[in-house]
Amino acid sequence: MFRGETISRGDPALSLALSLDSTEGLFAGAGASVAAGDHEPRLSSLVQYAGYALRRDRTSFEVGLIHRRYDTVFDGDVRRDFFEAYGGISHGAMKARIYVSPDYHRSGRTSYYGEVNARLLSVEKWSIDGHAGLALTPHDTGRKGLRDHYDWRLQASRPIGRLFLSLGVAGTSYPVYSPSGKARGFVSLSHAF
Repeated sequence: MFRGETISRGDPALSLALSLDSTEGLFAGAGASVAAGDHEPRLSSLVQYAGYALRRDRTSFEVGLIHRRYDTVFDGDVRRDFFEAYGGISHGAMKARIYVSPDYHRSGRTSYYGEVNARLLSVEKWSIDGHAGLALTPHDTGRKGLRDHYDWRLQASRPIGRLFLSLGVAGTSYPVYSPSGKARGFVSLSHAF
């Protein structure tokens, strides 16, 4: 799932990510997802990122650069791969970020995205997290100004032994990577090593 929609065309996906964090605050990482099911097996996404984080007590500040590449794009005005610079702040169980992309749209006009992620509730081993995002993108027809679109996610998670289970629902008002922005359920099982 990415910004409220499936990036695997609704097929199950297997993802692998590697991240490196230094005590000085530098971080970098990369991830890849392979999807298969109703469609042929394929590399559905690649992501690489690097940045710097500064921590002060329970608050963290970060800046970074991300390159994203996706297999399928249903909106012809959006690139399959693009860069985003971002800045963010985290405090306790809440995180906010602002992203700026000079090449998200084929027109080369700058797009913006802001998000807030928060832990809403914790009950024993379960946690409920919420996400709200707002995108500001150029009009497809070349008109001046920006359009606004939202996405959202509600997710319940818990550890199960050495695994981490997440299940939830997400949606968007601007489908880019899937044919519909209708709300979708999802399940994720992960393991960190």
